[in-house]
Amino acid sequence: MSEPQQATIEELVAAGKAFEQRMRTAQVQLGHALVTGRSADGTVVVLASGLGQVKAVQVDPVVFDNRDVTALQNAITQSIRAAGANAAALARDKMGPIEINLH
Repeated sequence: MSEPQQATIEELVAAGKAFEQRMRTAQVQLGHALVTGRSADGTVVVLASGLGQVKAVQVDPVVFDNRDVTALQNAITQSIRAAGANAAALARDKMGPIEINLH
């Protein structure tokens, strides 16, 4: 049985550079990607980048007829969480496990 060969410093540096380039490419792609999040009742939709930057919030005018502030607040929160989860899933597909924070 022979021992496995250890990578040389040059090979390790090359692998590190290739990994860094893949991550940079994925980051650019995520910055251009768009994900959505919807509230459970469908009255609020959040549009965010794949990096978790909120781009837009759409609110169905019906929520104003109801005048239920608590329901609207919950719908916005649900939508932001859903957009964050969708951004994280897209990032996992592109980069592996990472954490996404909406801002």
